[in-house]
Amino acid sequence: MPVNPLRTLALLLLTAAGVAQFLEPATARPMPQEPGVELARLAEDWVQRRDVERIDDVSFSAAELEADYGRALVDRLDRLDRTALTHQDDLTWAVLRWQALALTDELDLYWFHSPLMPAGSPMRGVMSRLPLMPLDDEAQTAAYLEYLKELARVFDDVLVKAMGRAERGIVLPDEQIDRLLPYWRAFAANAALNPLIPPARRYGHLPAEIASEFGAELATVIENELAPRANRIVSLMESTLRGAAPNAVGMGQYPGGKRAYRLATRLMTTLEITPEEVHEIGLAAVEDINRQMAEVRAQLGFTATKAEFHQQLRDDPRFYVDTPDEFGAALLAYDAKIRPHIFDYFLREPEAPYSVRRVSSALEASLTYGFYNPPSERDPSGYYNYNGSKLSERSLLSGAGLTYHELVPGHHYQVNLALENEDLSQFRRETYFSGYGEGWSEYASSVVAREMGMYEDPYDLYGRLLSDMFFAVRLAVDTGMNHYGWSRPRAMLFMRDHTLESDTQIDSETIRYSMRSPAQALAYRMGRDTWLRLRRHAQAELGDAFNVRRFHEAVLTTGALPMVVLEDHVAWWIEKERNGLD
Repeated sequence: MPVNPLRTLALLLLTAAGVAQFLEPATARPMPQEPGVELARLAEDWVQRRDVERIDDVSFSAAELEADYGRALVDRLDRLDRTALTHQDDLTWAVLRWQALALTDELDLYWFHSPLMPAGSPMRGVMSRLPLMPLDDEAQTAAYLEYLKELARVFDDVLVKAMGRAERGIVLPDEQIDRLLPYWRAFAANAALNPLIPPARRYGHLPAEIASEFGAELATVIENELAPRANRIVSLMESTLRGAAPNAVGMGQYPGGKRAYRLATRLMTTLEITPEEVHEIGLAAVEDINRQMAEVRAQLGFTATKAEFHQQLRDDPRFYVDTPDEFGAALLAYDAKIRPHIFDYFLREPEAPYSVRRVSSALEASLTYGFYNPPSERDPSGYYNYNGSKLSERSLLSGAGLTYHELVPGHHYQVNLALENEDLSQFRRETYFSGYGEGWSEYASSVVAREMGMYEDPYDLYGRLLSDMFFAVRLAVDTGMNHYGWSRPRAMLFMRDHTLESDTQIDSETIRYSMRSPAQALAYRMGRDTWLRLRRHAQAELGDAFNVRRFHEAVLTTGALPMVVLEDHVAWWIEKERNGLD
C-alpha cells in the first residue's frame, strides 16, 4: 500500500487520538468485566498500529508519541486482573507490557540512533520498498511520486536529527562519516543517476504519453525536492559533523552513552543483565572454547600452534568452492544430513518448505554473511539467503553450523512453528525478540545438532567451535568498545586472535557493533546460554520425567518471548509436567 502525505497526516492524528484515549481516567473509561477480552483488544491495537505501511518517522515528536502510547498501555495492562487470565493470556500480557515499556525506553535512546547509518535510517526500508511498488497504471505511478514526496519530509527529519545529535555531542566517528558520504551523495545526484529513480523498463510498457509524463515528474521531484535535501545532509556531514567527529568508537564516549548502552544491553538481550556481566561471560566463554579447540587439534594430531593450524585451515582448498551454486549445494548437503534425526528431538516440524538462495548482488557488499527470510504471500517457502561473493574468503568449515542455525532446527523451525500455530494471536505469532530468536538458533545449532551427532567429524566440530568462539568474542568486543572504551583496532586484533574471520569480515563486524547497532550482537550468545540454562534446570527438576521433545514443543509454540518471560513460562511448564497435566 503506497504512502502519501495525507494518509500519513491522518495516521498521526489517529495515533494522537489513540494515545489520548489510552490516557483517559479510569472513571471515564471503565474496564470490561473480562480481562482476557480487554487484553486481546490491546494486543490487536498494537498490531494495527504497526501494520500500517509508512516510511519510518525519525522525528523526536514521533518518538514522544510512541513513548506516550507505551506509558498509557502499561497503565491499562497494570489495571487488568492477571489472576483471571489463562497462562497463554498471561504470556500475552507479559510480552505486550515488555513491548510497551521498550517504547518508553527507546525515547531515552533516541539520540543514540544515527539516522545516517543505512541500517538505522529510514532509507533501508525505502530502498527495499521502492523496487516492489508496481508501476502498471497511472494510479500506481502517482503513488510512487507521492512516496518520493513523503520521502522529502523524511530527509528534513534526518537532517534535523543529525544536527540535534551534534548539538548533544553525539557524532559518528570520522572513518564512518567517510564511508557514509558516497551513500548519501548518491541521493543528491541528478535524476539520471539517482538510485530513487526506477529503471525505465519498469514503466516502459505504459502508454507513451503516461510514461513520458511520469519520467518528467520523477525528474522534477528528484531535482527540486529530494536531491537538494540530500545535498544539505551531505554538506552537514562534510562540514559540521566531520569537524566534530571523534577518532574513537562506541556509545560510552558520548554524554550519557554508558547509561544508554546499559539500557540497550537489556533491551537487546531481554535479560536483566549489565554490560560488565556480559563482558566477563564473554571472556570466560572465549577461554573455555579455546580449551575445547585445543582438544580437537590434539585429536587431529596437530602439534604446532593454534595460529599455524588456523592458517592451514585458511589455505585448505577442501573448505572452499568456486561458484555460488556450489556454496548453496554444500549448505543443502548439511541439511540432508540432519533431517533423519529431527524427530528424535522434536514432536513436529513446520509445514512450510525451505531452501537456500543467493542474496541479491546489490546487497552482498553490505552484508558479512546472509539472512533468513520467512515464507510470504508471494512465496510459501522460507529461505536462507547466502552471500555468494568473495568465495575465496568464505570457508565452508563452519557450513554445518551455519545451516543448522539458519534453517533446521534454527530460524526456520522457530519462526514457522510460531507462525503456523493458529492458537496464537497475530500479535504473538509475529512478535520477535533477538535474544529468543538468535539465542534459539545458536542453541539449536551448537547444542541440539551436536547431540544429534552432526559434528562427529573433527573438522565439522572445529568449525562449530569457531562459530561458538565468534559469538563469544562478540560479547567481549561489543561491550569492550561501547562500555570499556576499546579502540576499533584493539577490537579487531582481539577478533583476529580468536576467530578465523577474514579482515574484511572483521572490519564489517566491528563497525556493526560500535556504530551500526550496539548491543544487538549480544543477543546470540546470551540467548543461547539462557536456553541451555533453562533446559538444564528443567532436566534437574524433572529427572527421568524430562522429555526433550516435549520441552522443545513447549518453548517453540509460544511465539517469541523476552527471555525473562521465557524463564517464567519454563517454570510453569515444569510444574505442569511434574503434575502430569496435558
